[in-house]
This record gives sequence, structure tokens and C-alpha cells, in this order.
Amino acid sequence: MESIQQIAEEFIQEVLEVDILDGLTRGLEKLGELADAFICRATEHKLQEADEAIFTCRSLRRDWRVEHKDVPREQLTEHGQIQFGRRYYRNNKTGERKYLLDELVGIETRERVEAGLVAKLSTAAASHSYAKSSEICCANQVTRQTVMRKTRQVKVCEQERSELREDVDVIHIQADEDHVAMQDGRRDTIVKLIAIHEPAQKVSSKRWQLPKRHLLTSYKENTEDLWLRVADEIARRYGDRDDLTIYIHGDGAKWIRSGIQWLKNSHFVLDKFHVSQKLNRVVGSEERFRQYIWENLAKDKLQAIEHLTEALVNSEVCAKKTGDEFMRYIRNNRDGIRIWYDEQHPIGGSCAEGLVSHVLSSRLSSRPCGWLDEGLETISRLRVHVLNGGKITADNVRKPGKPVIRATRTLKKAMRPGIYHRSSAMHSDRRHSPEYRLFKAITEGGHAI
Repeated sequence: MESIQQIAEEFIQEVLEVDILDGLTRGLEKLGELADAFICRATEHKLQEADEAIFTCRSLRRDWRVEHKDVPREQLTEHGQIQFGRRYYRNNKTGERKYLLDELVGIETRERVEAGLVAKLSTAAASHSYAKSSEICCANQVTRQTVMRKTRQVKVCEQERSELREDVDVIHIQADEDHVAMQDGRRDTIVKLIAIHEPAQKVSSKRWQLPKRHLLTSYKENTEDLWLRVADEIARRYGDRDDLTIYIHGDGAKWIRSGIQWLKNSHFVLDKFHVSQKLNRVVGSEERFRQYIWENLAKDKLQAIEHLTEALVNSEVCAKKTGDEFMRYIRNNRDGIRIWYDEQHPIGGSCAEGLVSHVLSSRLSSRPCGWLDEGLETISRLRVHVLNGGKITADNVRKPGKPVIRATRTLKKAMRPGIYHRSSAMHSDRRHSPEYRLFKAITEGGHAI
């Protein structure tokens, strides 16, 4: 087996031969290829060393005897393919058989994709298609079906605990849903989105930011369970308080309005975007009618709006069904409109539609695609986790378990250093010493002897 020093020396020689005058881009590409190849070779060497150390330390593997040696194994990593051999052990007492090296370094049974690469593929799949994720992370060395299967193996990712902000008096909740096409082509479904944030802050003339934004997604979850989860998240971030005011922004859907039943001291705010959409269908291009309805909404005069809507229907500006739907929408969400003009409530603006477009639609429904239930739940969950600032690591992929052999001091000591230190004779301060004269003579071709 070649030494780590040989591998390092060959790598250095290859790096020195790279001609940067061929162009900076080409030079960086070549150096990246050499670095990946070096990492793979060095890893293979280290794995062989570890396997040899396990075999040597008989006291650490009591009752485990070698049944086969040099059993080949391959692992695809983000740096490339690694190939190595290891021993297959059998327990004399229980008859159990294991690759002790695989357990020690965290290689999953019958998995050819390394856990770190799985974590990177899952992170990429939160924003890109399965095929594109494979291209980004490993140059299409795994299929999109493999990426799909690996993302579903990622366990629930825990978010870092945030600081308790008991000095905040007002928070906002943006609630909306994305309509997603399913793979069978005969039905579609919805994925719900909740965004908890503090009052919006203006960054520029056309841009606002949502401080301390935290996203939650829900698919096939009972509405009651969703709002209880939201309540728990609010209590975790702002405490279980009676002086905390909550504004729930949404389009008036039943599941959104039900939030005021589960969150104390909460108020529903109707999203103006959806009102404007329905209003445009009623008045068409008639700007004066649009202005008239907005003015009467501010005065809470629904009867005047109803008279105008009837006139627009009779004059065939809009269909009767459109007019009826508009008036029903206004009546059912009257409380969410009144609060717009209540100076006692700093409701701010609603942005639920934009959040859904950015968070869910850009990955789930903006491009022609069909989903299965498991994939839809997985990707929406991973996407929200990543957008919340969370990370997907190898620990979220590996199955929990304790290896038979542990990385003890004895085992580490048994592993060879793997590199030979160069002599320091040429750097000696004692230039009159015999060692210095000998090495100096060698460097000068022997003429100084």
C-alpha cells in the first residue's frame, strides 16, 4: 500500500506542473480536479490504515474474528468515487457478522452514496429539481430517482433555539396556501404556509424586511394541530404572555380565520391583495367605480357597495355570479376590513401571497411538475428548514447506533503516522557538525566531501 507521503508528493508535483498561463479559469479547474483526486486517494489510504488498526487491536474487538479480508467497497462522495477494502468480522459468541470499519467511520450498510453528499443533495433539492441537484453536487453521478429517495431519508431537522424576546409587544402572522399538482394528474392539493415575524421594517423605497421571520409549513395536517404548533412556536420565541398582540393576515380562508380561536389576543386582517383581485373582476376598467368602492369600504358602508354592484351586474359590466361572490366575500370578512382603518391597531401590510410565491411556489408549482404525497411533504419541510437558516448535515441522514469499536486512544495510537518527517540537519545552527557537512556535500553533488 502506498504511503500518504507518496500521495502527497505526487499531488504537489502535479500542482507544480499546472500552467496558470493557460488561463486563470482553466488553472482553477485543473487544481480543483487535482485536489478532489488527492482527497479521494488520501481518504482511501486512511480507511485502509483504520481497518489495519482494528485488526491489530485485538483487545478492542474481543470475540470478533476475521471471516473475510479485503472485501471491496465503494462510496460516492462530493469529491468523487473512493474504493477500498476492509475485513468482514464474525462474533464467536453471537454469530453476528459486521464490517467493523464501516460502523466505526459511519458508512451505512448497502448505501453507495456517502452521508455528507446526501446532506448536500438534500439541501440542493430544497431549491432545485432532483436532476439539477445531482448536477450541482456530483456532476450527475447519481440519478434523480436516487436524489428523491435520499431526501426522504432525512430525519426531522431540529432548529437552533432562539432567544426569548419578551420585550416585543406585537407580532404578525402571514398565512396562505399553495396549490400543487399531484403526479396522478387527476387531483391537486394545497400546502399551507405560516410566517411569524415582528413588525416589518422599511429597507428602501420599494423594499421591506420581516424581522425575526420564522416559517412553518403544513401538508395533510389537521388545522387544530397546525395552530397549536404555531402557538408553541410563539411561546418558545416570545413567551406565554397575555400582553402580546397577534395579527393574522390572510385571504379569509376558513383555516386561516380559525387561528384567532387558538391564539389569544389575536386579530384577523384581510389581505388587501385578494380584495383588489375580486374588485377588479367586478368593476373592470372603470376606475371611478373602483375608487367609490374603496371609499365606502373605509366608511364601512356595505349597502352603498351592494347598490353599485347590482348596478354593474344589471349593466353587464360583470356577471351576476361575480358580483354575488364579491359581496359575499366582503360580508364574511367584514371584521378583517374594519381593522384596516382602526387607528388602535398597527396592522402593517400583508404579504402572504408574496411569501407563498417565494417560499413554496418557486419550488413546488411554478414549473410543470407532479408530486407524490411523500415527496411533497419532504421537500416543503426541507425547504422551510433551509430558509429558516437551518442546515442539513450527515447526522440528519445516518441511522442512530453505537459502533462495536470506538475511536479510543489505543486505536488511534495503532494507526501509523503515515508520513515521514524530513531531516532537519540542513537547518541546524551547528554548521560545523558532521551531519551538516554530509548533507551539504550531497546537495553539491559530492564535490565538498
